[in-house]
Amino acid sequence: MTRVVLNADDFGLAPAHTRRVAALRAKGLLTDVSLLVNGTSFDAAALGLREAGVSDAGVHLCITGGERPVSSPRDVPSLLTGDAFRAHWPGVLLALMAGRIRRAEVEREWEAQIARAEGAGLRITHLDSHQNLHLHPVLFPIAVTLARRFHVPFVRAPRADDPPALPDAPPFSRLRARLLASLGGRGRRLLDAAGLPEPPRVLGLAEAGHMTAMRFARAIANLPEGDYEVALHTGDEDDITRARYHWGYDWREEAAALESGAVAAALAARGIVTVGFGALS
Repeated sequence: MTRVVLNADDFGLAPAHTRRVAALRAKGLLTDVSLLVNGTSFDAAALGLREAGVSDAGVHLCITGGERPVSSPRDVPSLLTGDAFRAHWPGVLLALMAGRIRRAEVEREWEAQIARAEGAGLRITHLDSHQNLHLHPVLFPIAVTLARRFHVPFVRAPRADDPPALPDAPPFSRLRARLLASLGGRGRRLLDAAGLPEPPRVLGLAEAGHMTAMRFARAIANLPEGDYEVALHTGDEDDITRARYHWGYDWREEAAALESGAVAAALAARGIVTVGFGALS
């Protein structure tokens, strides 16, 4: 049996983006979401889930992207430039390498993010992170500690033998996906040692923001049996996303692939069942 979680990262990023993801989740076209708790539209995202009768969600742990912390800035100064997180993930990695980021402050901020999601009445079923920074060897143990503290079953951790990137994925994206899978393999050993369940395997890291209906059908064409998470970046554009987020993501095209029924048809043709993380646990 093969089960797939259709999970949208960055839920709560911006108003139009959040409205479209909320609609996809309410219709069951997405089977789970990862909340960007310090996104500009977190409150609207949490309300959208409650209105749809959805009580499960993940937390998209964040210490980058120029977002503002949930904690008071004076409590997490090593994570910030000014009053916001470093704008880009390479800056975070350089600060980690230089020892300028304090682990205790990462834990404090991520704990505050999870607590805020719980405070919105949600049961947290999985953790992942903005730009997958939680997979860094310094940061992954923090995610594991918080998963145990908050009784969160799953932490995203890709495997080296996950289905490969599609041939038309950009070379840098393919390289980064391989690096994340290598880090994820180490992370899975930490999860096992902590007594946490093995997370589903991961699809779509190299195709982030570009998982069109055609690419999706190719990605699952020869999928071995097992449980998988498809890390999607569905959504919509508005003035905020155009001004702040220059990632080149085709949010609308990913959303349209789900809305068209093409993704559901591809899954049905293979006999693949879609579930949320709550069903896996």
